[in-house]
Amino acid sequence: MNKINNLGATVALLSGSIYGVNSIIVKMAHNKGVTTFDLLIYQFTFAILWFGGRYLISKNKTDNTPVIHKAIIANPYNWIAGITTVLTGLFYYSSIQLTDPSVASLGLFQYPWILFVIGILVNKEKVIFKNVLAVILIWIGTILLISTTMENITMVGMIYGGAAGASFATYLFSLQKISEHPITKVFIILIATIIAGVFCIFEMDQLSIFTKNAFIYGLIAAILGQILTFELMSYAAKKVSSVLMGTLTTTELPVAMILTWVIWGP
Repeated sequence: MNKINNLGATVALLSGSIYGVNSIIVKMAHNKGVTTFDLLIYQFTFAILWFGGRYLISKNKTDNTPVIHKAIIANPYNWIAGITTVLTGLFYYSSIQLTDPSVASLGLFQYPWILFVIGILVNKEKVIFKNVLAVILIWIGTILLISTTMENITMVGMIYGGAAGASFATYLFSLQKISEHPITKVFIILIATIIAGVFCIFEMDQLSIFTKNAFIYGLIAAILGQILTFELMSYAAKKVSSVLMGTLTTTELPVAMILTWVIWGP
């Protein structure tokens, strides 16, 4: 790989690790009585403030015309990225709430092979033996890890985790094809924020956003789970293939499992 692709690969590794750390923060938040919907509200509120603020600062330095706005709106992958980023958070956080981060990560961890399949079907990427082997190893690893954490597994939690994996794979794939313009990130986060707001309206009885814990954990989850990971993954997705992206970001699972065992025990 050239220098740019090496940087993209390093960024992908880092983003996966950060996502793993975020799963621990989410579990800590749930243990403190902060709900999934509290986290979603803060996560996307802080994210829209961050990306919106960055865009406003650089507004006079970038091309900003109605033609570009129409092109961004017309690109279906911008919409897909916005929808799947909130669905991934909703499913993943719900899985963590019902089980522990290591088990929830097992469900999410199915995204590499799903991303691999999407890359083959949509991008017509070549089927390479080492990638097929990687998928097989993922399944073997998943079975072995599940066998060591059976007492913490709930069926609903695993279903949510698997749904998060499918959503995350779609999200990573869409990042390769989103529009390359500063306002694109604002547009994607705005879509996600609106969808998260609609979900939260129907779960008003679960909200406790005006508490210290909700604010603190919501801010940390926003930084780790949305702002940093979105910045890093959107960069890496443009530099490496979907198959490589799926492989490199799997650092999420070992980070989540090691931290879970260190904090709460095996």
